[in-house]
Amino acid sequence: MKLKRLLIFLSIIIFATLPVNSNFITYTEKETTNFEIGDILNYGDNTIVLQIVHNSSGGNCSETKISLRVIYPNGTIVPIDLSMEELGIQFFNFCIVNTDSGSFNPITLYAIETKKNNFILVTYTEAENENNPLTYDDYIMLIDLNGKIYSKTLMGPSLVVNNTWTPQQSSITTNVNNEQGFLYFAPISSGFSDIYTHFNLTQWIINDDGTLSNVAATIFALQVQPSIASTVDGGYMIIYPNTTTSQDLYTSQSGIYAVYYGYGSNILRDPIILYETIMQLDITTLDCVISYSEVGQICLITIQPNSTDPNPAPIFINVNYLSGGSVFNVDHLEATLPTIIGISEFNNPDFLIQPLRFGGYFYSVNQQINISDNQSPYNSWGFVLDDNGNFIQWNLSYPTQIDYSETTQVLKNNTLVMVQPIVGQNWNLITTNLPKIYQDNGYDNVLISNTYPPINQNIIANEIHFLTITYTVPVVLSNGAITIFQSNGSSNPGIVRQTVNGLKNPDYVTINNNTVNVTIIDSTFNNPGSTYYVTIENTFVSSLLYNEPLPGLSNNIWSFTTLPEEIKKESKIKLFFDGIYGKVKLNKDGTSHFDTLNSDQRDVFFDILTQELASALVVPPKRITTNYRSAIDTDLKQDYLAIKIEKPRFASDRETKLIAKELNAMIQNMDITVLTSGNSSKYLESTYGYVTIPRWYENSDNIFQFILSVVWFLILTILCFISIYYDARIEVKSGSSSSVKSSFVRIMKQDIVELINFLNIFSSKSMVNERVDEDKSNHFKVYLYGFNVLSFVLDILFAKIEAGSVKNIFFASVFFVTVPYVIKLGYAVYIILGELVKKEKSEDSVRLLVEKENLEDSNDQQNGSQSQQDSSRGQQDKAKEKVTIKQWLEDSKDHKTILVIVISLAGTDTGTLEIFNFEFCGYKFNVKLSKKFEERIIIGEILGIVIKNMPDLAIRIYFLKKAIDFSYLSILTLTTSVVKILGLFTKPMKLKGVKAKRKE
Repeated sequence: MKLKRLLIFLSIIIFATLPVNSNFITYTEKETTNFEIGDILNYGDNTIVLQIVHNSSGGNCSETKISLRVIYPNGTIVPIDLSMEELGIQFFNFCIVNTDSGSFNPITLYAIETKKNNFILVTYTEAENENNPLTYDDYIMLIDLNGKIYSKTLMGPSLVVNNTWTPQQSSITTNVNNEQGFLYFAPISSGFSDIYTHFNLTQWIINDDGTLSNVAATIFALQVQPSIASTVDGGYMIIYPNTTTSQDLYTSQSGIYAVYYGYGSNILRDPIILYETIMQLDITTLDCVISYSEVGQICLITIQPNSTDPNPAPIFINVNYLSGGSVFNVDHLEATLPTIIGISEFNNPDFLIQPLRFGGYFYSVNQQINISDNQSPYNSWGFVLDDNGNFIQWNLSYPTQIDYSETTQVLKNNTLVMVQPIVGQNWNLITTNLPKIYQDNGYDNVLISNTYPPINQNIIANEIHFLTITYTVPVVLSNGAITIFQSNGSSNPGIVRQTVNGLKNPDYVTINNNTVNVTIIDSTFNNPGSTYYVTIENTFVSSLLYNEPLPGLSNNIWSFTTLPEEIKKESKIKLFFDGIYGKVKLNKDGTSHFDTLNSDQRDVFFDILTQELASALVVPPKRITTNYRSAIDTDLKQDYLAIKIEKPRFASDRETKLIAKELNAMIQNMDITVLTSGNSSKYLESTYGYVTIPRWYENSDNIFQFILSVVWFLILTILCFISIYYDARIEVKSGSSSSVKSSFVRIMKQDIVELINFLNIFSSKSMVNERVDEDKSNHFKVYLYGFNVLSFVLDILFAKIEAGSVKNIFFASVFFVTVPYVIKLGYAVYIILGELVKKEKSEDSVRLLVEKENLEDSNDQQNGSQSQQDSSRGQQDKAKEKVTIKQWLEDSKDHKTILVIVISLAGTDTGTLEIFNFEFCGYKFNVKLSKKFEERIIIGEILGIVIKNMPDLAIRIYFLKKAIDFSYLSILTLTTSVVKILGLFTKPMKLKGVKAKRKE
């Protein structure tokens, strides 16, 4: 509504708010036309709505608008006026329809609540042809207390009797559970006089967008207009009287019968008996409601006595019954008028009675002041009648004048609201608190004696591990829920933190006679300085004796507040650098769903998931992020999703470690949190939770892998040093050196210089010539062979352990482990076969001898004494001349096994074949190889880099880009691939040098 419409009243005089005893509310209408109070609607939070009907000069018609005055518990009055044009309904709805059955107003209002808001249901009629009643259809409009129209829903054809439209023969009964909507009950129209033979029963719920959805429907055959009552278990009871005439004195003549209609069901149960008597009774009214002061429901039967008294007081019979229809108590209420009324004679008074929420009944006697004027006010005498027939006076005067419409309402908190006579443009309400037979201890539920934490208690966040509810009767768990909300200061009901169903979540609820304990998870009370409140559904527990659900608690009653967080003395800097990486897992259904999504849809899935997690944790959306990466659990074939908890932006923000702990608790207990109803979060695997990804040095597996690699390096280093030490001792024994230490240092220096020359960092002939024995290879080649073995093992481990976690990586990894190995293995066989079938040429032997002699002469010139020692070693070597591979294989059967092992290792790296030129601690193969052998090895190494290491590098980079987390193994495999590829810069130059040497 526009602001100006909120200011249409001239004056508001409010002496106090509604819950206070004997208060008056006065309001002045702006319009000067006559008006009356059409109805009073009331809600669970004690808000009331008055319907103001402005009369017009059109006789039976009122002004074409719906006028409402919303009165909130704090005394605020908000006027709402909706014109016929705004409502979109036709003019005839604003006119009284007179029929043989009486006068009816086509527009009727009903109060209805949801968990989020209070609404009004407006029943009205639309006609395709106003002159043809058979074209009339009944509708329901949903509006809120701000006048916003949400929806209009067709209910069905209007009732037409003898070709006459008879409006508002339908009724609406709201369900005891707000989210279960209402029952619409209407006679089926045939256009003839067979009214009250068949009825349509349809159940409706209110969706989040304000539309109505039908959840059940059936047809009921009945000869009378029944009374409809909600039952505490969420169903409905259709209650009706029946009177018969029989000559048999022992046959029941009058009775009350009921038919149960369960929520969401299309089937009616068979009729049951609530009350029967052999007497013929004149049953005038049935008032059947849920009993909030004891178990089950109450049906109050009003009977007009057969008496000669001109103003006989009615007889009241109270029937207590369970939701299934079982009657467990029938009482006759003594309602003899007390002498305090002060008058001896009445003239056709009205006797009104209704059950009260806190026990007893509100009983009033209303006498019209001027019985000849149907618009004359009434004098009213009101009492609270207890179960023993005692009258308790109200807090108003005797009598108190009320309007001729006798409009009264008793609110949920036992406040009586009555409309006083209208004077001019002013209407007045008088309110008073009726005495309570049973005290409620502040819970608006007399069946709850106490709770822990108590109402309005201050608690410490994350230190409450149980909620405790103590009832006044022994209880058992039922199929309802207890829900904890965190107040967000604006919308109702707030943010759901935890929901526990008594039967569906038995692990979280324990019960001991009349005490219920509910387990609280870590994420529930996690926000310091916040207000929380608890709601209990009517079916959360049942009476142990009757197995009948007990009433629960509504919004904003049981509330408590977490204490503000103390300012910590620890450094604020730490709080700004503690972002946490982690992952969640999808369940089987979630994985199947996620795998069907394309790339864009997966991004949307991630976005929705992070929003739902942030909302559930009650943290800013920017605290929960993702890099949109997913991985696969190779054992269970379920997807992991990357979720990051960002660092705090302000010192007051919650620490990431706490958020991670709470997120893990919520997922592991998601059956009792809002995550189970999220679009994406419902697919999370509860048994996995939220697992943080530790930094590499915090991961024990990474530390173990790092230690293994260091140990391997140390083993290779020890082998290298053993080899150098062995050669140093040989030099000392041969007299080439006087000290093992100096010889050790010299050999190591020589190996380092040769390694540098090998890498082509720089080269010189002097470096090359320093090697006096071509059979004696660089000792550092131990690292090369060890590196080749390590690389191959890492490839296998990567394919087995890591690659399977990223889609499309596993098969590629396996392919580039096996296929290049086979190719390089075949190439190694080719090289060896080439050596086996080659022809010996004498000139090659002569040339080798000349080159060896020249090398010895050159060494003699550089170092006289050393040359003599080396010449002596050379002569010892000559004593054992080199042989071909073929001859070497024929020398021993063990050589064949060695060759097979070497060729197998050459499948990992062709350079392994250079081991034939390697000497370790005096052992060497002593095999004569051709110059093409070395060339082919280098070509094989280059081939291996191209077909193996380069694809491996691409796979490793792709893996690191897509993986959620990766271990030390992943980094090590990437490093080995890079080192191998660096060989492309040295191998071609080495090959060029070998070819040049061969041509000399």
